[in-house]
Amino acid sequence: ERVWDPTLPPLLEEAGYRYVLLDDEVGYRSGLPREYVRRAVLVEYSGKKVGVLFIDGPARYILPWRSHEEVLGYIRSFDGTKGEYVLWGSDAEKFGEWWERDKAERWLSLFFYYLDGARDIELLTPSSYISRHGYAGLAYLGPWSYDKMNEWSGGYFPNFLRKYRESNNMHKRLMYTRDKLLRLSASADAWEEYYLAQCNDAYWHGLFGGTYIPLLRQAVYEHVIRAEKIAEREGGYYLGRKLVIRELDFDADGSNEIIMEAPLASVFLKPNDGGTVFELDIKEDGFEHNLVNTMSRYPEPYLGEGAPRPDWYRRVSFREHIWRRDARLDDWVENTPFVDSSDLALANYIVEYIGEDEVCLSRVGRNWFSPASFVRVYVVKTFRLEDSGRVLRVKYKWRNMEKVFVDLRLSVELSLSPRLPYDSEALPTYGVDNTGERPATERFSSPWARVVVLRSQAAPRVVIESSKHGEVWVSPLYTWFRTERGLRSEYQGLGIVYNYNVALNPGETFETEVRVSW
Repeated sequence: ERVWDPTLPPLLEEAGYRYVLLDDEVGYRSGLPREYVRRAVLVEYSGKKVGVLFIDGPARYILPWRSHEEVLGYIRSFDGTKGEYVLWGSDAEKFGEWWERDKAERWLSLFFYYLDGARDIELLTPSSYISRHGYAGLAYLGPWSYDKMNEWSGGYFPNFLRKYRESNNMHKRLMYTRDKLLRLSASADAWEEYYLAQCNDAYWHGLFGGTYIPLLRQAVYEHVIRAEKIAEREGGYYLGRKLVIRELDFDADGSNEIIMEAPLASVFLKPNDGGTVFELDIKEDGFEHNLVNTMSRYPEPYLGEGAPRPDWYRRVSFREHIWRRDARLDDWVENTPFVDSSDLALANYIVEYIGEDEVCLSRVGRNWFSPASFVRVYVVKTFRLEDSGRVLRVKYKWRNMEKVFVDLRLSVELSLSPRLPYDSEALPTYGVDNTGERPATERFSSPWARVVVLRSQAAPRVVIESSKHGEVWVSPLYTWFRTERGLRSEYQGLGIVYNYNVALNPGETFETEVRVSW
């Protein structure tokens, strides 16, 4: 995306590159005078050098929107005797997507005709220009890009990883996989899949959908999961063991996450964010997919008043709530303030233990009946990954820690995104117990149910089952974002909530288990 990083010259030189193309905005923001920005320069880092030619900003904005005469006049304003050049590089959509294709093709064909016949304009390749004119001198460029990208990113591209947790998740998944591929001396096949997961479009958002588009994120996860799977099989990763459990700071936030890995699935747990499952990777051949490839709603500045409330927590799985008695499905989906009367959803769960085949987390939460009155509830949840990864069991224990009777509406929330087809716009369907199949775009509430079945044209069915009956809510998860055609909503997955109305005496415990299988 034409984003420069000052540490790149050693890598570029090692890869055999003589020069790269950057926007002139990078040069100007780095303090270069105009005469340097209209020439080629050399950049250096740690003694390694690479050439830079600058894409002309004004030319990007006037071509092809202005007349041929105006564009050619602008080109003629450059002084070729001083080695000045005009380098144009921009979006191909300008010649068919953002303009009528026939008109765009006619404009471009006529423009090439005028260029070819202009005796005072010389056409050169970048390498030919460098051979003839050389470099204006040495320059040090900051981590900039074109003007709009600087605006969207806050001046530094990695800021997108901080703004969008889903982007950071994909990026850190790449880093984790890279380290594994190195440890296992992975083959070229594994590395090819790894590189395919690095397409930048899925990691940021500016004028277009970017990271908000689920198919882009889905493709990233498919490739990174395949890369990991190939390396695990070739390197004998599970030799003599059915499950690998690792504790590390996966997402670089200063707190450890826990990864449970099996041959057919991996589960990623985040204790300091409600003890949630923020990634569930299916490794079945041909169906590689992150089942928690969901996207939260963010407070984008262009949405304005009247936009849906942004999410106050990340839409992932196995997050606990204690609802007010009058809370309804719409309150949950639309983020009605204070319908969750507890502090469990964003709690920092304690890692009770990590066993050979399970992980146990706990938290003493508080549930407020009024601003001055609360009760303590002790929550224990134990994660087990079984059948080579085909089954994830989460066993819950909720205990009343007070010396008084309490009447609570306990809740377990999951956000899941079944794999989408690439050759159609068909969305998944779901069924709740025996109530029939419904489209993923439909909200549904059942007062007494246990089983939710998700079906997709592009993957095996997924079954979510509670060991005890409860009220079940199911709703599509949507985000709203800007595109070249204006604002649009985008399906991001299905939210599923199990609600249990529970009365507990002092010290009494309520137990249930929620299972996800495929």
